[in-house]
Amino acid sequence: MMDFDGITSVLEGAFATDGGSISLLLSEADGTKHSLLLTQHLLPPCGCPDERKTGRIYFDGQLIGVRSKEEKALILMLKRAKPDVSPGLSGTSDRQTFSRPGMIVGKDIEDYSARIAEGPESALRYLVGEVLRYVESDEYVSHAEIHER
Repeated sequence: MMDFDGITSVLEGAFATDGGSISLLLSEADGTKHSLLLTQHLLPPCGCPDERKTGRIYFDGQLIGVRSKEEKALILMLKRAKPDVSPGLSGTSDRQTFSRPGMIVGKDIEDYSARIAEGPESALRYLVGEVLRYVESDEYVSHAEIHER
C-alpha cells in the first residue's frame, strides 16, 4: 500500500481545459515531491495508445483503485495537506483570468478563475476541493464502472 502520511503540502496545481483534468504537486516535509492527477471525465476516451483512464486518480503515475485503501488514505491526506504558496513555487501566482471578449467558458473554469483572482492559496484550495468533491461522489464510482467494461 502506498504511504501518504509524509505529505504535508500542496505546492502547485493546474486545471486543464481538456474536460477537467486537475493536477497537483504535493510535498513531504523533507521536500520529496509527488504528483497527483485526476483525469478529465467529460470527454470520451480517444483510444490513443497509453491513454490514461478517464475520470480516475493517478498518484506518481500509478492508478489508484476506486474505493480502495489507497484512495481512502489519499483522501485523508488531501484533507489535511496545506497549500504552500512560497514565492516562486506556485504556478497559480500570476493571477490570470479566463474572461476575455468572445471566450466562452464553463462554470468550472469561471469558478477557478475567480479563485485565481483571490490569490494562489485560494486557487490551490479550490483544486483540492474539486478533486475531493469528485472522488467522494457516486458519479466517480459510476464513471469508473462504465469505463471499466
